[in-house]
Amino acid sequence: MVFPPFLKQYVALVTAWWNRVKSAHSVWRLTRLYTGLLLSVVAILLVVLYQLSIGQMNRQQQLQMANIIAQQTLLAEQLTTAQFVEQFELQAQSSRQYILSYQTKQQSIGRLSEAPTLPQCPTLSRFPIWLDQYDEIRLVSGCAQPLGSGTLIVAVDDESLYELKAQFISASAIALCLAILLGLITGLIFSKRVLKRINGFNQVALQVEAGHLSARVAVSEQNDEYDHMASHINTMLSQLQHSFETIAGITDAIAHDLRTPLSHLRQQMESEILDKQLENLPTEQLESMLHKLDEILFTFSSMLELTRLQQQREDNSQNFTNVNLQQVIIDAVDLIEPLAEEKQQLVTLQLPSPLSLQGDATLLFRAIYNLLENASKYAGVNAQIEARLTPNGFIISDNGPGISDSEKEKVFQRLYRIEKSRGVAGFGLGLTLVKAIIQLHSGTIELLDNKPGLAVQITFSD
Repeated sequence: MVFPPFLKQYVALVTAWWNRVKSAHSVWRLTRLYTGLLLSVVAILLVVLYQLSIGQMNRQQQLQMANIIAQQTLLAEQLTTAQFVEQFELQAQSSRQYILSYQTKQQSIGRLSEAPTLPQCPTLSRFPIWLDQYDEIRLVSGCAQPLGSGTLIVAVDDESLYELKAQFISASAIALCLAILLGLITGLIFSKRVLKRINGFNQVALQVEAGHLSARVAVSEQNDEYDHMASHINTMLSQLQHSFETIAGITDAIAHDLRTPLSHLRQQMESEILDKQLENLPTEQLESMLHKLDEILFTFSSMLELTRLQQQREDNSQNFTNVNLQQVIIDAVDLIEPLAEEKQQLVTLQLPSPLSLQGDATLLFRAIYNLLENASKYAGVNAQIEARLTPNGFIISDNGPGISDSEKEKVFQRLYRIEKSRGVAGFGLGLTLVKAIIQLHSGTIELLDNKPGLAVQITFSD
């Protein structure tokens, strides 16, 4: 299918926007985590600072008030009423920070002319009084304690402490706001830097997964942990690439070295068959041997072609032309139909709309034909095979026995064959070649359950 240029641009813009959204979501999530940790640390520090400063002052005031109450209670028990009142008047007048008053039914002793309604100690309540040293009305905190025939009132001028508390709360709020701002700014910078490096690793992993073993992780000049990990990964990839190239080179060398003598042997067998035919002698055994020899030569040729395709994929030097995939599928189905008719198999086509792409028509035809041939070979007699064109690729499906999930990745390996299919002619290179051709065209291949049977889904990125 040929899309209008503006539609392709729109799809590209939407895809790029969605990728940025996903990346921004990851950056924002990591930034929130970093900001939350920073706020937690700042909040803990503020709580500790409060307890060591204002909290300590509160505890000291409460302890001193408790000591005053205990002292007056002890004196009330040891002294007569007149002696207690006399000493209490002296202490009430001399105390500057603490406001003392002893209220009875007959009189009020101390700095309060009348007793306010206060909770029992140690619970404190704030109430206003006139303080001469400040020449103003101030709020003090106090409590009442029953003592003898009266009530002892102890209060402390803590308005300065309350102002200090208010200033500390304001400063803490400003510190938390600054921590949030600092966390967001530094978190965004840190998150983008970290995710940029991680995305670099992911991109290389995707390239290697697609078969580009020459891909490497970029190493910066910072020489940090990411660079160390990148160096280790690059070393591992180099070793893997060398191992794969060695294995492929050995198999290709064997195939190349054996193909020449086997070709000579084939020529001799053909010559022997012709001589026997001229003499009217039986040639069935030689023809059977020649057929098996052709299969071996085909396998060697396929192995060499597979290496060539993989090298083209690495070099990306293939010159593609515009290919009508709908026509390629029709041609492949026309070629497979005689083979399917021998097994009473039904091959159907689903071509809802045309699809065009840049590629090699011959290679795409071979990939589609290999998939159809595999479906016909393994689906069994009276099977139904379908070739369906999709908006971005095609699907070859059948209703045969299918492939188990544990072997769906293994079947793409060179010379791998499923145990139950070893009785069927083949050498385990068909799907390997198909995958190489599809990857050469920037496509992906996926094996799905057709319930029953197997569905091979091909998706092209362009």
